[in-house]
Amino acid sequence: MAEFSPTPSQKSAIETSGRSVLVSAAAGSGKTRVLTERLLRSVCEGGNIDEYLVITFTKAAAAELKSRISDELSRRISDDPENRRLRRQNALCRRAQISTIDGFCTALLRENCHAAGLSPEFRVIEEDRALPLRQRIMDRVLEERYEDPDDDFLLLADTVGRGRDDSRLASLALELHRKMQSHARPELWSQEQLRLYESAEGDASNTPYGREVMRRVSDSAAYYAALLSELAAKAERESAISKAYGASLDAVATALRDLGRALSVSWDKAIGVLPIEFPRLGTLRNSPDPELSERIKEVWNACKDEAKGYAELMPAPSEKLMRELRETAPAMRALIALTFDFDRAYAAEKRRRSEVDFADLEHMAVRLLTDPDGSPSPTALAVGRRFREIMVDEYQDVNGVQDTIFRALSSEGKNLFMVGDVKQSIYRFRLADPGIFTEKYLHYADLDTALPNDPVRIMLRENFRSRREVISAVNSVFSCCMSGKLGEIDYDENAMLRAAADYPGAVPLPEMTIYPLPDSDDEDAPGKAELEAAAVAARIRRLVDGALPVTANGIVRPLRYGDIAILMRSANSVGQVYRRELTKAGVPVAGGLQSGFFASVEISTLISLLGVIDNPHQDIPLIATLRSPVFGFNADELSQIRACRPNDDFYTALCACAEENEKCADFLALLASLREKASESDASALLWHIYRETDIMPVCTALGDGEERRRNLLLMHEYAKRFTQSGFYGLRRFVRWLLKLSERSDEPGKGETGNAVQIMTVHKSKGLEFPVVFLCDTAKRFNKNDFRSPVLVHPELGLAPKYTDLERRLEYPTLAFNAVKLRSESELLSEEMRLLYVALTRAKEYLFVTAAMKDPEKKLAKLMSCADFPAPPEELRRASCLADWLIAACLADGGENIRLNVSAPDRISTDDECVRTTQSDVDAELKRRIEENLDYVYPHAAAERLPSKLTATELKDEPDLEAQALAPTPKSSFRLPGLRGSEKLTPAERGTATHLVLQYMDYKKACGLASVKDEIARLCASGFITAEQAEVVDADAILRLFASETGRRILSCDELRREFRFSLLAPSGLFFPESGGEKILLQGVMDCCIEEDGCLTVIDYKTDRVRGEALTERAKLYSGQLRAYAYAAEHIFGKPLRECVLYFLSDGTAVHFPAEELL
Repeated sequence: MAEFSPTPSQKSAIETSGRSVLVSAAAGSGKTRVLTERLLRSVCEGGNIDEYLVITFTKAAAAELKSRISDELSRRISDDPENRRLRRQNALCRRAQISTIDGFCTALLRENCHAAGLSPEFRVIEEDRALPLRQRIMDRVLEERYEDPDDDFLLLADTVGRGRDDSRLASLALELHRKMQSHARPELWSQEQLRLYESAEGDASNTPYGREVMRRVSDSAAYYAALLSELAAKAERESAISKAYGASLDAVATALRDLGRALSVSWDKAIGVLPIEFPRLGTLRNSPDPELSERIKEVWNACKDEAKGYAELMPAPSEKLMRELRETAPAMRALIALTFDFDRAYAAEKRRRSEVDFADLEHMAVRLLTDPDGSPSPTALAVGRRFREIMVDEYQDVNGVQDTIFRALSSEGKNLFMVGDVKQSIYRFRLADPGIFTEKYLHYADLDTALPNDPVRIMLRENFRSRREVISAVNSVFSCCMSGKLGEIDYDENAMLRAAADYPGAVPLPEMTIYPLPDSDDEDAPGKAELEAAAVAARIRRLVDGALPVTANGIVRPLRYGDIAILMRSANSVGQVYRRELTKAGVPVAGGLQSGFFASVEISTLISLLGVIDNPHQDIPLIATLRSPVFGFNADELSQIRACRPNDDFYTALCACAEENEKCADFLALLASLREKASESDASALLWHIYRETDIMPVCTALGDGEERRRNLLLMHEYAKRFTQSGFYGLRRFVRWLLKLSERSDEPGKGETGNAVQIMTVHKSKGLEFPVVFLCDTAKRFNKNDFRSPVLVHPELGLAPKYTDLERRLEYPTLAFNAVKLRSESELLSEEMRLLYVALTRAKEYLFVTAAMKDPEKKLAKLMSCADFPAPPEELRRASCLADWLIAACLADGGENIRLNVSAPDRISTDDECVRTTQSDVDAELKRRIEENLDYVYPHAAAERLPSKLTATELKDEPDLEAQALAPTPKSSFRLPGLRGSEKLTPAERGTATHLVLQYMDYKKACGLASVKDEIARLCASGFITAEQAEVVDADAILRLFASETGRRILSCDELRREFRFSLLAPSGLFFPESGGEKILLQGVMDCCIEEDGCLTVIDYKTDRVRGEALTERAKLYSGQLRAYAYAAEHIFGKPLRECVLYFLSDGTAVHFPAEELL
């Protein structure tokens, strides 16, 4: 470590002890160095390093802190080699309690496993394994509830759980269970929730929901009342404007103040004031102050819209709203009961497996460390005495459970040292609660004014990362936009950054560039991302080609691609667009894929397959392998396998299914050969054998980003060689090694991106820094999809359902729903504001922000109302994207610290400027060639219209009712679950039932009507068909089939294939004669394919009820579909086709199509 000279605030943070200390460490303020120095100082003054508990947010951060401390101790030992104390501390460093909260809780529970009711050998289950386990347990719990439902559960199913299936109810219960984990005592929290609903009475202002709504309406009414009065006062300076608008402005301002006063009394008092009446504005022609007139009309309309919202938030008197809450109480009681049933079943299953998940670690630790009343337990006092101090890094991201643990261990915070920055709290989706940090930040005294032993706060404001130009721009943006109402902290003098980094010279100001979109109604259209990405790529290319100077380790050098990062809110799809455009522009790029190395399709598939080769009796790896693009089992096929042996593991079911399913049998044969190869090969040889036998490389290469996927597979082989060369053997050990690397995010090339532009999300960029940052795609709309749920769940306010009127089939928000939606939207916007802060503070020297939007001039004019320091939160709340806030801040700044440009997209060109020409300068030959190119007609227009994929059922002249049965249109949006009876099956659903019977029945039993009916009953009992389907299957038609010539051929054939799914490339000319020599992907399912004397016959069952001439005409409609089956059969099985047969089950007629008519 270099010699460290702390600033006064850093020195205070290092030396202050004997009390609770909160350090608010701004971006780039050196908080990790402060933590290190504080710990070393304590050690040098007499403490032992293992007497300090240090909690970090990630394993990587814990490892870095340990490494820094060890390096500094080693440096000090080299300066003073005889210092025995330093040498002892260096030896103790390995035992230092520096870990994540999960790591600490795991160690605590292992030490106290008997008190926690755990096996000493318990394992921590990873989230990727816990998720499917939770889903399976929830499905089981729901089945049990459906078997014996009480009235409360029936109401829950009829309201909250309505839909085509119970997936929405399952998802809701799992989400409630997840949100409950943020409470130290979930059972107490749930009891309070029920009490609020069951005892709802009196004025709505007595409930937390009413207070939440009234506070928001009151704030808004006060803001607009003041704004309208201010505009009325300005209007008085011009008599014409005052005459036209003054009286209306005053009237509405008065009404809003009356509303505010009523809100301070009660809900019902406020209801009497609503709705706010808006008189018509007077007519004004030739305004003496057009700007003021436009501003008045703009505010008037905005206020009018806001006032409509008041009526929606406060729609009825308290009596009606309280009654609705009481009426929803039984459903909420059932939902909470269902959630706790799941919790008990999930806990029992984990106990059986000797496993715990990450939430268990924290909750079990809380139960060990606190008594029921919340006070520290004897265990907490005993453990707490081991530590001189408890240090918590990234304190802004803790939740209530974690904070309870820290308080229990630290004697209610007396020796607690907390470091964080609430402006960088961006993990609320992981249940982080920035309010815990904020509450201390607002109530702790500054060090120079605090009383002895009182908790104190210390501000680290100096930024050692960024240039002054970047710091000034960041301060300008957030002085305008961030506040307690939007960001959950005021961006005041204490929050502002101070430039402390030493850079030579000056650089251009940070800038925001808006690229106008072509006229379009959809700003999220695909072309938007391409346009912005191409412009960014061109800009990056010019910056590097122009040798933009950057400073590295005090040395000025030209910019490299590896100095640049492109950050965005979400990189799922847009990141790949940027990657493609950068590559087109000749810019090397790293990242931008939807997943990392171990999470990529090809690598995750490979790891799952290796796990199955080692032990096939593992459900999750086996299902993941089967579902992968390499083996292509779909959900229906997996369900059929599961149904073969519903109570056994999936491998056993697969083996049973393989007796009649060729695809399953082929997979098992391949698996057997791979397992045999594994027994005699090392990891690298086995991996290469898998590549050859499964064609995984060409399959994954065809998925897109083929070169990247091929590179990943080759890197995996290098991993296998490294494992073998290290002297390790055994497939199981290799798989475990890979999983360990994945857990540690130890991905190949991580941190070594070379000279390439990095694309990443803002979340991934936290803690990193780059010389040049592009923040892109800022016009992407905020994601508010979560608010569409019928029940919202908030960690503090709790459950918030919509009210369902079962008689009228209507659904509308309850008081609780409105309150939770308001709070959740506010928290979402605050999180987005903090995310913007994290993004902008990653830049060291140069900062570029981009957005693509239609009609940017209109957007700028609209946001002028926010151009102030600070901008009104009530105006900023109306923003739909980050770009809105950034534009408002740029307008308020006026170009002093950050520039705003509206520019046509940049294009890569060899010249900086275009060459202007006149008509006379144009070469005649060039003009002729241009005109010739403009008149060019693409010769393959027919091929351009070809589909890339074609299913056999599409090759007909009218819809296929049987195919449509896969996705029937719901009769209404309020379809009730089958708890109180069943609906009549549609003709399409009856056809599907018959096909299922023909797919699974034992044809040898088709010797009599009773035998056929017995076989249908067997399929129903085994779960292949439902009872409703069994009732509508025509047993006579099936018996008639096997008594016919077609049926006899099926029974006596050499080889029979049922429901054979296929996918292959076929010549387009077979189905589209004008298309030329193109290829299309042909997919479909043959009902039946038989082989007789080396020739094939495809049989397709139809349940159409037609007779006579109509039947012949109907059969012709299926000729295209049969042509697809004919081509597929010959090319897949490599044998000649004799004919295709359409068999109409309704009357036993068979229509034959010879092969020569089809091919």
